[in-house]
Amino acid sequence: MKKILIITALAAFVAACSAPAVMQVKVAPLGEQIPESTELGVYVLPRTVLKVEMVLQETRHIPGPFREYAEKYLGVKDVIRQNNSLWKINDLQLSPHQEADPQMAFQMHLVEGAFSSSTFKTLQEKGVILDGSERVKEGIKSPAMGVSVNQDYIQFTDIGIESNFEQKTSTMYKTIITDTGFVDVPVNRTITEQKSLSIKAREAADFILELRTRRFELLTGEYDAFPQGVAMKAALDKLDDLEAEYLTLFIGKSLLRQEIRSWFIVPESGSEASTYPLGVYSEQLGMVPEEMMEGAPLNITLEPIGATRNLDAYYSGKSLGNEANVLYYRIPDVVEVKLMIGSSELSRQRISVYQAGSLISTPF
Repeated sequence: MKKILIITALAAFVAACSAPAVMQVKVAPLGEQIPESTELGVYVLPRTVLKVEMVLQETRHIPGPFREYAEKYLGVKDVIRQNNSLWKINDLQLSPHQEADPQMAFQMHLVEGAFSSSTFKTLQEKGVILDGSERVKEGIKSPAMGVSVNQDYIQFTDIGIESNFEQKTSTMYKTIITDTGFVDVPVNRTITEQKSLSIKAREAADFILELRTRRFELLTGEYDAFPQGVAMKAALDKLDDLEAEYLTLFIGKSLLRQEIRSWFIVPESGSEASTYPLGVYSEQLGMVPEEMMEGAPLNITLEPIGATRNLDAYYSGKSLGNEANVLYYRIPDVVEVKLMIGSSELSRQRISVYQAGSLISTPF
């Protein structure tokens, strides 16, 4: 019986001596050393970066060359009389993405035992912590790449179907010396000169009225050859296009142009509201340099709602590196993002931002 007790005690003692030590891992900010430890690796907390893409639309009004004769020849009063532009913000897109925060890098130190990375891998898979090797691929376009405009609609090249010149016959008198005195003999002279703007406007107006007459006769079956189906529609569409094109000579043209502006914004850390200037916006000129003193400031304002503000109270008073088997990470807070022109709010969105959240810990 004594031999059995001795053997059992020896077995328990050997088992106790051979049992692995309990794991102790301490995490400290990158660069801070912990005595008598083995470095395991580095992890980084993510930060939120916002890509702001704004679509600006310009409506450019171009007067027609015959604008002064629109009411006289066509009875149209509402015409474009001078060049002007009107800008508006057509769309705003916010695209958040995550990247490593260089100010939130931590080093893991093994103090005792063997390291188990199960919790680390779980948080890494969720994107809560990063190992620093993640890649970011986000780009923005320059304003020139976002411009869409057809230059053919800026010029008025077709201003009539008649010749641009007309011939005028004038009578001159040539003095001839006779035996009895001087005699004035009439001489006809033909002069070719450019038509005046008024004449060209009258010809264009006559052509518009002729197109309307042709369309009416086509619809009422005045022609011997009467198109059917697709041919009828094609003929009417062509007449409509011709009339619309010639009407622009009197009422002018409105040109739509889009311009894309893009920015990257890295929100500051903390729970306070912050404002990020995008530039100066003018309804007449679009985005303009600040020194022009034209327009109103265009800003993005971030206001955390404070949903995670009190979570760091759990971790209050503890210094990094003193707790064993603890990982530090951030829970993002919800932030209201506002687009402001001066004091006017244009749009509002809610997104999650890591920098606005609280730094807390989890055991592993």
